[in-house]
Amino acid sequence: MANVQSRRSALGGSRRTGTVATLDIGCSKITCLIGRNDGSGPRRFQILGGGRQQSRGFTGGAISDMEGLERSIRLAVEDAEREAGEQISEVILGITGPRLECTLVTAAIDIGGHEITHKDVKRLQALALSKVPTKGADILAAWPVAYRVDQQEGVRQPAGMFADRAGILLSVVTAPRPMVKNLVECVGRAHLGVSALVPSSIASGAGTLIDDEIENGAICIDMGAGVTAVSVYLNGSPAWLGLVPAGGTHVTADIAQGIGTTFAAAERLKTVYGTANLEGPGLAERIEAPRLGDDGRLQGMKMEKGAIADIIAPRIEEIFEYVQKSLNASGVRSVLPRRVVLTGGASQLSGVRDVAARVLNAPVRLGRPTIAEFLGETLGTPAFSTASGLLLYGELGFVDVARSGVALKEYGTETGSGVVNKAFHWLKENF
Repeated sequence: MANVQSRRSALGGSRRTGTVATLDIGCSKITCLIGRNDGSGPRRFQILGGGRQQSRGFTGGAISDMEGLERSIRLAVEDAEREAGEQISEVILGITGPRLECTLVTAAIDIGGHEITHKDVKRLQALALSKVPTKGADILAAWPVAYRVDQQEGVRQPAGMFADRAGILLSVVTAPRPMVKNLVECVGRAHLGVSALVPSSIASGAGTLIDDEIENGAICIDMGAGVTAVSVYLNGSPAWLGLVPAGGTHVTADIAQGIGTTFAAAERLKTVYGTANLEGPGLAERIEAPRLGDDGRLQGMKMEKGAIADIIAPRIEEIFEYVQKSLNASGVRSVLPRRVVLTGGASQLSGVRDVAARVLNAPVRLGRPTIAEFLGETLGTPAFSTASGLLLYGELGFVDVARSGVALKEYGTETGSGVVNKAFHWLKENF
């Protein structure tokens, strides 16, 4: 709790006490949550209403049918409003997609042996922000991962310290402007304003990680229907995000193609009998596995449960191999945490955690929303980690430089972009 409060002090903000609405647009479902913090803690939410609808017109993190997506959004919001007994006018919107980019930039300024002031910190933040190329893109968020004061690395709040030189490592997330505009426009057609845009993968971490994991570092892997989102938290702050364009839907499609059945039948087989564990019990069990006959109709057939596992396991392993490659290619690869938290609807498939632990060579726990007790049985599952994280993101007090009043025109300079390879050894050449 003290760490959350210290982040709030750095932000200069206070906890919201009014009604908050969030909208999570995923490839398989759209979720709207309406809640209110009771004021006793960042994770103390009264859930007033929730709405969930099948997602239409949103594929792989991009809009494919504006009208279909608008209709799905309207229905989800109406369900939540009906349950809450009140209307909402704006939402915190989660945004995802393979075109989101996370860039790590560094900057340093001379202090001259004086005390570092809040104005110096702002100037340092703005200098780092100015290094991010923004042509045709919008900055969604910018989080200070760590500061450096002379030779001292990993400083969280440098204001008040004396130094000759100060530096910053800033994590900046950008998205193509047309992509952002189209998504906001689609939500606007449902008569809703967007109060904030939050990367969905970061929201998943905010909704699933406990305070100790946020403070000491953890990796959150959110296995959705169409994509698998990865976020890394370091030093009490979001530090990096990535996305693998594969998820639970791809597993279902593999089953449908592999045994020759419909997508709906394959989804049921995956849900009821599916496992990614090739050495688990009961694989020799004969199960009903309907297949398409010559007339295009499903016909009753039987097969061993292990045959389904033989289809599922390679795809799950491939997803985590791509996750590992993304992490190894990230700017924080040299300081990656050892803790891994797995969440999202597809993470509930039997055996997935074991595959993740083996491929990532790390201990893995299966996480659900930290406010599950307030969400209830239906919404308190890993499938709703992102939606709950959107509620919590603002409450947890992460410093977002992009929204903290940094004036680039006042402090910024013309500099090139700089992507770092080692997170906490990034300014040695400047000292």
